[in-house]
Amino acid sequence: MDGYVDQLLRSDATSPPPAGDTDQARGELTRLFTSAFRSGGNFKPADRTYVAQVVARRTGLSQADAEKRVNDVITDAKTSLDNARKAAAQLAFWMVASLLVGAFSASIAAAEAGGIRDRNWATDTTEPKAVTPVATR
Repeated sequence: MDGYVDQLLRSDATSPPPAGDTDQARGELTRLFTSAFRSGGNFKPADRTYVAQVVARRTGLSQADAEKRVNDVITDAKTSLDNARKAAAQLAFWMVASLLVGAFSASIAAAEAGGIRDRNWATDTTEPKAVTPVATR
């Protein structure tokens, strides 16, 4: 979320930096973004307005431009999260498929090895040697 907060708070290089604790604002925006996307990506209207106000104050943008920037960043974050979800689902599918192929291959190999063992066992004509008991004292 830090990258998205950086996009929100990016300001014009010619304007002086705003007064106040920027780390506190960054932390607060990061927590707002994290909690909103953890709960499905829906920002509460009050949170969205507050984020736009913080962006307007920190960057010197008008309120309308700040709201547009907030909407663009939220849309970008939702798109990235959706792409990550799709990639995770595809990864899970292919991992399950590879596990099934591995299990099938292992069962074929075990059946073949069992057949080889049975053939070799049946053709073994050597007789076991007699075991002599050891005397006990």
